[in-house]
Amino acid sequence: MLDRNLDLDELLSGTFNSILRVEEQALQNRFTEGLSITDVHTIVAVGMYERNPMNVAANRLGITLATLTSAVKKLEAQGFVRRERDEADRRKVLLSLTARGRKVYRAHRIFHEEMLSAALSELDDREAKVLAEALSKLKEFFDSRA
Repeated sequence: MLDRNLDLDELLSGTFNSILRVEEQALQNRFTEGLSITDVHTIVAVGMYERNPMNVAANRLGITLATLTSAVKKLEAQGFVRRERDEADRRKVLLSLTARGRKVYRAHRIFHEEMLSAALSELDDREAKVLAEALSKLKEFFDSRA
């Protein structure tokens, strides 16, 4: 049992790290514009055509409003994100993507689609279903502890 757990731990950690490396390489090759992977994930959390309150994006990222505010200030200054007050409730700050931010969002979506397509191309339908079910259970486990 211990060996199995160690093997699974190595697989999970290794897979996570590999995904991050591939994602960082894609950033350098496609749409870097000086963005970090954290910046791109912040852009994705804002959403393509949405006007979300800051707390929605913070929840999507699992970060505090203060951390998000710092990231958004930088992305706004670079022209990727727009902040505006909610007309119905002036206390709320709504986030949306600029055309430049939407370009990054689309490129990131395409990257993920291509990565998944390539990674899953060796699996048949049954294997893909088993993998999806197992990953779903792992995600539920980690989400319940986050």
